[in-house]
Amino acid sequence: MVNELNFEDLKFSNEYGENKKPYKTFAHYLDPVTGKKRKVSVNWKSHNIIHERVAYRLLIAKVNKIIKKDRIAYAGGVQNFGQLKEKWYSTWSPTVKAQSRRANRSILDTVIPRMIPDEVQLTIISPFYIQENWNKFTKESLGLLTGLPLSYSTLAKVRNIIKQIFGFAVINEILEVSPMHYLNLKIPKDRFEMSYDKKRYKFLEGEEIDWMLEVLYEVTTRENSRVEYYFDSAVFLLHTGLRIGELGALTPDDVDFENNFIHVRKNLVSQGLKKEDYQTGGTKTLSSNRIVVLNPICMEIIEKRMQKNMERQEYVKTMLIDKDLSYWYPYRNFIFTDCIFQNKMGTPITPNLFTGFFNNKSSRMGGSLDDLIKERYPSFNKHITSHVFRFTHISMLAERGWQLKEIMDRVGHKDSKTTLEIYQQVTKEMRKNQEEDLKKISIGNRFFD
Repeated sequence: MVNELNFEDLKFSNEYGENKKPYKTFAHYLDPVTGKKRKVSVNWKSHNIIHERVAYRLLIAKVNKIIKKDRIAYAGGVQNFGQLKEKWYSTWSPTVKAQSRRANRSILDTVIPRMIPDEVQLTIISPFYIQENWNKFTKESLGLLTGLPLSYSTLAKVRNIIKQIFGFAVINEILEVSPMHYLNLKIPKDRFEMSYDKKRYKFLEGEEIDWMLEVLYEVTTRENSRVEYYFDSAVFLLHTGLRIGELGALTPDDVDFENNFIHVRKNLVSQGLKKEDYQTGGTKTLSSNRIVVLNPICMEIIEKRMQKNMERQEYVKTMLIDKDLSYWYPYRNFIFTDCIFQNKMGTPITPNLFTGFFNNKSSRMGGSLDDLIKERYPSFNKHITSHVFRFTHISMLAERGWQLKEIMDRVGHKDSKTTLEIYQQVTKEMRKNQEEDLKKISIGNRFFD
C-alpha cells in the first residue's frame, strides 16, 4: 500500500515578489508511485495565505491527492467503478459455480448500476456518496419484471457484492480504504416484512395438497398426456424435498434400485443457456450431497419415467430413419438425455419449465394452476412454485416429529435458518392443537365449579 507523504518527505521553496514577500510556494517530492521527481505549487493570494506553514499544509494535501489519483490510474488502469467492478468479477468468477456467476452477472449489469453508475470516478466515491445513493436506491428502485420494490434478498445481495468489490480494491492497492468500511447500510424494514410474509406459510397444508394434486392431475391428463411428467415431478418433490435443479439432474446412475434410495450429487445448470448446452454441476453446498431414502411411490414414479423416456426415444430414433416424413417435424429439435425427469422433447425439467407450467395463464383455459385451484376451492390462497413442494416436504416431516437435524440432512440444508422458519411455523400450528387437547383434560374441574 502506498502511504501518504508528510512534511519530512517534501522539500519546499518560494518565489518572491517585488516586496520580497512570497507569492508562490512549491513542494518538491519523489512520486512513490512512478518514482519520478515532481513539484506542485500554491498561490498565496488565491488561497489567502499569510504564513508559510499554511502553504505547506495545503501543498501536503495537494501532493497526497495527486498521489491518490496516480495510484488509481497506475493500478491496472482502474479509474472508475465500472472498471473496478469488472476487475473484481474477473478474479471472483473462476472461484464459483457457473450458476452463481450468471446470477451475479445479472445483478452487476442490471441492478448495481442503478446505485453506482459505471462511469463514476473512484476518487469521488466516499462513504457519504455510498450512503446517499443507497438511501435513494432502496427507496426508488423497482424490479424490472415485477415493477415492485426490490426484495430484501436482492438488496442484501447488492450490498454484499458492493462490499466485496471495494474490499478487492483495498487488497489490490487500488484504494487505501473501502468506503463501505465506515457504513452500516440498512435495508428498509418494510422489505424485511415483505420477505417474511413471502416466506410465511410458503407450504401447502393437508387439504391444500389434495386440492392442488386433484387439479394438477386433471390438467396433465386432459392435455393428451403430453405433460403428465409435471404431475409425477410434483408428487416426487412432495415426497423427497429435492430442489428442482437436483430433480432435473437425476439419472438412473443416481438410483439404488435394490436399497430404494437416490444419491443427490449434482445440480442441473440451465439459467442463461440453450437447452442443448445444459450441464450438470456440483450440488449447492457440500451438505446438499446426500442420500435420500425413497418410498414405494417414488420408486414407482422413477420406473414409470424411465420406461416412458425409453419408449419416446425409441420412437424418435425410428423417425430419424426418414426425416422427410411430416410426423418427424415435431421432434426435429429432440435432445437425447438420460435424465429421469424430462419433457416430451428430452429436455430435463428446469425451474423455468416447471414454474412456467404452473403459472401459465395465456395458453391454458382458466388461467394458472393457482387460478384453477382457487376457482374450485375459493379458500386456497397460495402461489405455487417449485420451492413450495420442498417446503411442504419439510412441513410434513416436522408434523411427524422429525428433529431439526434429521430434516436438514434429508433436504440438504447447510444453514438451519430456512429449515427452522418452516419448522417453527409448523410447530406453532401444532401448539394450537395441543392447547385444544389440553382443554379436554378435566382433572380437578369439580373443585373450580
